[in-house]
Amino acid sequence: MNPSGPDMENNSRGVFTPVTVVHIDEDPTLVKDHVLWSLFSFYFMNYFCLGLIALWYSIKSRDQKVARNIQLARMYGEKAKCFNIIVSVMAGVTIFITFIVVICVTQAAAQAAYSYTRVPSYKWN
Repeated sequence: MNPSGPDMENNSRGVFTPVTVVHIDEDPTLVKDHVLWSLFSFYFMNYFCLGLIALWYSIKSRDQKVARNIQLARMYGEKAKCFNIIVSVMAGVTIFITFIVVICVTQAAAQAAYSYTRVPSYKWN
């Protein structure tokens, strides 16, 4: 049994010294909710409504931040981040494929126009 109470500590010389415990809460502003990225994904790249799902998780993360529930806010923020990454990759692949298709169609159209307008050369003997 400690006669000095719970807030005292026995050092090596047998003298009790006071101990101070400071509880520091996590700062809720350090939790990322990715709301701007989710709004961009929802407005411009809403593939299979994944942008809407990302926005929903972002808003839930922000609500949990306000309620000071850091663990749930972090979990919802990570889910929003995953959905935003999926939507961004899908948009990047779509833009890349569209770019390749436009190049191929332009090349084929130029080839067809060149072969159609070319005047055949006749040799008159």
